[in-house]
Amino acid sequence: MAITITCPDCGHTEESKSGAEKTCPECEGTMAPPAKKKYQAKTKSLEEEERAKKKKGRDDDDDADEKPKAKKKKSFDDEEKGEGFTLDAAPAEALELNTGFGNKKLMKQVQEELSRGEVLYWAARMCPEIVDQKAKLLMLVGIGVACVGLLFSGIFFAAAPWFAGLIPLVFVLIGVGMAAFLPGATRKAAAQSWYALTNHRAVVYSANLFGGAGTTVSYEPNELRRMRVKSAKRPKGAGDLVFKTTVTEQRTDYVDRKTGRTVRSETSRHETDYGFLGIEDVREVETLVHKVLLKTIDDDEDDERPRKGKSRDDDDDGDEPKAKKKSRDDDDDEDEQPRPKKKRPRDDDDD
Repeated sequence: MAITITCPDCGHTEESKSGAEKTCPECEGTMAPPAKKKYQAKTKSLEEEERAKKKKGRDDDDDADEKPKAKKKKSFDDEEKGEGFTLDAAPAEALELNTGFGNKKLMKQVQEELSRGEVLYWAARMCPEIVDQKAKLLMLVGIGVACVGLLFSGIFFAAAPWFAGLIPLVFVLIGVGMAAFLPGATRKAAAQSWYALTNHRAVVYSANLFGGAGTTVSYEPNELRRMRVKSAKRPKGAGDLVFKTTVTEQRTDYVDRKTGRTVRSETSRHETDYGFLGIEDVREVETLVHKVLLKTIDDDEDDERPRKGKSRDDDDDGDEPKAKKKSRDDDDDEDEQPRPKKKRPRDDDDD
């Protein structure tokens, strides 16, 4: 590659393949190749380093901005979930109730629902004997539906075309499914459901019969003032502590086909209870609810009643002077005294 050499004195230039120094033919000066730029590569690297430093500074600033955001994602409630509550077995043990605190699986489920500041007094599940009764009843109902469907299917096969007998077979399948599935599903759902009583509310968790997520319902003290007990026949002491009842009415009209008039009407009434259903020692649990949850309402009402009575008496005493009040009482006594005296002359006349 040819290199241009230049004479610094006269400015004469020539092409040189080697780039070696040479005597200028014009002024006999020394022609030399142009000097190499010092630190050319270094200058480029410095620029890159400067850019890298700026970029690193921006990255550090971004990291500093992101660190607080990561902390904000973890909220206080998430950190304290299932914590901050306390256990108090004294009120239940005073009533000889099983608090349920020794059941680890039950307490794990209840712990996930409780919040900071709550005091847990009692937790339980449905009575196993009552669960077995319901499971057996559902199995008998399923067998009954299957038998009825099988009976009508035989009748239809005998007295009607063969395809007519297929319709009752649907009820046979439904009955068999009820008898096979519902008892086990009922026992499984009862094993996952639970009840709890705290200083703020009564909690009812109902597991899904088909294995899905259950529902949690909380009852505040004002919703428990009309609770009632429905005792079970067996086992002894078990029953339902009902907090709320919904009533569903359905009316059925029977119409005469010839006249089109309604011959008669029937109304069916169905009640659904909500609360601590199928629990042991239902009376003791009712007493515990009154003792630990409803005492605040009762105390407030008791405090208000004497205040209202006292204020009325004070107003009456303030508006009416004592002398007048005493004279009025004397007048009332005088009015009442002559009444028994009137009876005496009647008795004398009779004699």
